Amino acid sequence: MLAPVSNGPPSALDRGRRALLIFPSAPVTDKRRQRITNLLINFVVKDVRPLSALSGEGFRDIMTFFEPGYKIPSHATLWSNIMLQYNTVKARIANEMKDKSVSLTTDLWTSCTMDPYITITAHYITDTWELKSRVLRTTIMPERHTAVNIAQRLKETIEEWDLVVFCTIHDNASSMNLAMELCEQFPHHLGCAGHTIQLAIKAGLHLPEIAKTTDAARRVVSHFHHSSVAVCALKKRQEQLGVKVHKLQNDCATRWNSTFTMLERLSEQRLPVQAVLADETVTKVGIRRSLAMRECQWELVAQLIPVLRPLAKATTIMCGENHVGLSFIYPVLLNMANNTLSANESDLAAIRSFKNTVSNELITRFKLLSRLLAESIPITACMLDPRFKHLKFLPDDVREEAQARLTQLVREDGEVEQPGATGEEEIADNVGVELAETSCKKARLESDFEQLFGANFESSSKKKRVNSDADDEQRDYCQRTPHIPTMDNPLERWAENTHRFPRLAKLSRSYLAIPATSTPSERVFSLAGNTVTRQRSSLLPSHVDALVFLNANQKSGKVDVIVEDSE
Repeated sequence: MLAPVSNGPPSALDRGRRALLIFPSAPVTDKRRQRITNLLINFVVKDVRPLSALSGEGFRDIMTFFEPGYKIPSHATLWSNIMLQYNTVKARIANEMKDKSVSLTTDLWTSCTMDPYITITAHYITDTWELKSRVLRTTIMPERHTAVNIAQRLKETIEEWDLVVFCTIHDNASSMNLAMELCEQFPHHLGCAGHTIQLAIKAGLHLPEIAKTTDAARRVVSHFHHSSVAVCALKKRQEQLGVKVHKLQNDCATRWNSTFTMLERLSEQRLPVQAVLADETVTKVGIRRSLAMRECQWELVAQLIPVLRPLAKATTIMCGENHVGLSFIYPVLLNMANNTLSANESDLAAIRSFKNTVSNELITRFKLLSRLLAESIPITACMLDPRFKHLKFLPDDVREEAQARLTQLVREDGEVEQPGATGEEEIADNVGVELAETSCKKARLESDFEQLFGANFESSSKKKRVNSDADDEQRDYCQRTPHIPTMDNPLERWAENTHRFPRLAKLSRSYLAIPATSTPSERVFSLAGNTVTRQRSSLLPSHVDALVFLNANQKSGKVDVIVEDSE
């Protein structure tokens, strides 16, 4: 039976098939076949695609056109290759973290299929002073989320990866706090700074006058989310009034800073929103009356936004995992408590109450006035961060106690192996530029001046000797090296001064690698949510772990998922 003849022009696929009949393609070598398979795995992992995407008729037509001699492997073979990639990348990361001081973050979440998972991430500084963030595991946790079970999961992860854990960051749930006490594999743990800031903000938003205003704003935004007529009218009004065409955003109880985002967007769109609500052809009279915000409420929103904005920015900055963030906590919070949240004469009474409430919450929750502040881990991180080492944001007595605490830590850390055999090796200065050797006469004169001026002496020589004593090392670091601009990367400065301050450098690798918040593990939730969908509800837990692990650890060039074939 002859195939029906098409009257239309041949498609690209038909032309490709005809060309293949005339010019048969070369056979696919084993090495090229494995390379193509690895690329397909990369497609599945990077784009969070199901394996069924490789079985679609359209995708197979594309593969036939470009590589007719290649046959897409079965799902079992593809999963076997994915697990091979998982094991290879896991071994590579484990080798990179070997003997490093590692800090962890952990959190629990529930998938759309109601399966409970626990995610654990690791953070450390490499030998070249690069801050690394890795997802270690995303595993199902069907047992009750008690402190004992959470601690057991953490112990299993630490033993599986053979980690040297220094600190763990977690949310403020009581079960998490108790789990940290039960887990003996790490000496320190901290609550999530971002979560604590949000609790302080929430206390202010719950004040009666503030709550009434935010509820009124929420009702207006919700109306535009449920009425297509109102949305179309709003767009027209935005164009007529020359206002940016932005959609209103509602807040969410579990999303940080969402109330600030909602109020800021509503304030921006005030004129077109009021115009739509006042239009009787769009908004019914009863709805208009229920949604109308009083002038005093609009004024309250206008004054509340500048107060919430720096709090939102602080949370966002602290949630970053690609920069040193733990040392930001106390300089930022103390500045807010003393300046941003101080009441002004022009403030409304509700704004003054909001500022006082949030300020008191921050002081209480972060223990800003406690005598134990000097011994806290974030303050030690501040001293090891060249941007904040002078602790200018602290009172004199607390600053002295913090310096004494650092001295104690340096002494307890013991002797560090010095670079070079004699200990007389000269190290380049902070800029890393080696200058020509000064004359003997100038060197003797400089030595005399140093003896006369003591700590007030600023050397013109660009070369320093390695400190042989722990106290001398700390004194040299605190008094003779300038702090760096806040926007600079402190790890770059430590990379240049590792040999000059070996003991402090060792401490810095531990303290500066600690994230300020637990958001690194929480960010995995959205990725895992795209992996575990209702259409992919039959995924095995081990497959979920492998897919999330490979995707998260190859973002921004962290790890190349494709492994070159061995001979």
